[in-house]
Amino acid sequence: MSPLLPFGRPQQHWSIARRFFYAALVLIVFQSLGSIVISNQLWRHYTSRALNQIVTRNLDRPLNHVDNQLDSLTAEEAINCCSQKDYQKLLQGLVLFDNKMLMIDGSAGLVALQGAQRIYTREQLESYAKLVRNSPDRFAISGWGTPQAVAIKSVKLTGGEQTGSLIFVRPIYNMALYGTLNRVKTISELVLMVSLWVLLAACLLLIFRPIRHLRTKFSGIQLDDLDSASISLEKQPIELLPILSEFNHMVSRLEQAATNQKQFASTISHEFRTPLTVVSGFIQSVLNRADDLKPQFRDALTVANQEALRLNRMLSDLLDLSRADNRQLRILQEPFAIKAACLQSLKLARAAFTNPITDQLAQVEEVEAIGDHDRLVQCLENLIGNAVKYSEPDRPIALDLQVDNFEVAVTVVDQGQGIANDQLERIFERFQRAEGVTLRQGQSSSGLGLSIVKMLVDGMGGSITVHSVPGEGSRFTIRLKRFL
Repeated sequence: MSPLLPFGRPQQHWSIARRFFYAALVLIVFQSLGSIVISNQLWRHYTSRALNQIVTRNLDRPLNHVDNQLDSLTAEEAINCCSQKDYQKLLQGLVLFDNKMLMIDGSAGLVALQGAQRIYTREQLESYAKLVRNSPDRFAISGWGTPQAVAIKSVKLTGGEQTGSLIFVRPIYNMALYGTLNRVKTISELVLMVSLWVLLAACLLLIFRPIRHLRTKFSGIQLDDLDSASISLEKQPIELLPILSEFNHMVSRLEQAATNQKQFASTISHEFRTPLTVVSGFIQSVLNRADDLKPQFRDALTVANQEALRLNRMLSDLLDLSRADNRQLRILQEPFAIKAACLQSLKLARAAFTNPITDQLAQVEEVEAIGDHDRLVQCLENLIGNAVKYSEPDRPIALDLQVDNFEVAVTVVDQGQGIANDQLERIFERFQRAEGVTLRQGQSSSGLGLSIVKMLVDGMGGSITVHSVPGEGSRFTIRLKRFL
């Protein structure tokens, strides 16, 4: 869930790099579209000019032919000119190839070179004549970008409106110049698109990659890795240097604070254990030697001794955590008798707790596992003690040992309250307890037991898993490598 503002509206987070990238992308796209539009206009302009010059040269011979025909008219013929038959007569003797076409557009109408109907329809010819008639420079192109595109050139003939204009129509799809210019246009557009993608890739590489690298670096920082958490300022974006510099200063302060905290926890744990051991020793001495104690005093001393022992175990856990944080915790990875370690754990647990604790160790052969004998005993004590805290006094607890060719598995099974699935990962974190479960009367929890177990099991090269059903109970399984 996003954090809420005072009025209940979620805060909107934003990214400088993402905004810069989007702005650059929009700018590049608009610039590219503008470049394409401008290049298309320039291409059409210069192509049109080039085609106009070519068609004008192509029109020279037919124009000279028609002009010669007009010059040869008698005075009477010139006065009576011009009808559609006259137009046809003026075009006689002209032969064109490659779908080129000539026509005269004047007061008598539109007359095309003989054979025009095999190539163009009457409607096409009339549209060409209308298009070039309305063109300021008497040149036009019809059907831009299609295989049917034609260049149309009109030249006024001598004699006025009754003589009209000579119109030359030439397809341009087979013109070498047009093809060359078209290929140049296609290549330029392709280069522009490739450049766009290269620029976008460069933005991703040069902008997002350093930021993603920093984010990965930040997310991997742990409390026990603060000594290596500082980030080198070399080859970093200049805009991020002030932030990274402050981050390094903050890491230094956190490292010093964490060191002081670890030292404080270690000192307190160590210093408290000695007086607690003395207190517990005197209480046990009184309980063992004083036969005339009244029952209420004996009960009070028994409770005091149990609380002293519990406090001593908590201090031991804190000391182990402190040593682990300072990389001073020593955990062995050597062969040891797994069955003997389980028997020792059972002996200690049965003496400390009233719940019935069953096992099937008699049916298991003695094998060796890789790990630490004393640390496994400590883990099993914590697991059994944890099972007792969340079970009724008469509910049994079982310890099961399974052996295969590669590993050994020690499982502590209870019939307690069980744990919800969404809490199974949380219970192995420090100072955390599963939500929805309650301790039985007279019990307390520091939230360290399972985190200590996981830390010790990981240190032995093993693993711990849990399977739980709310209302039915839980199964905690420690797996260690078997020594072969």
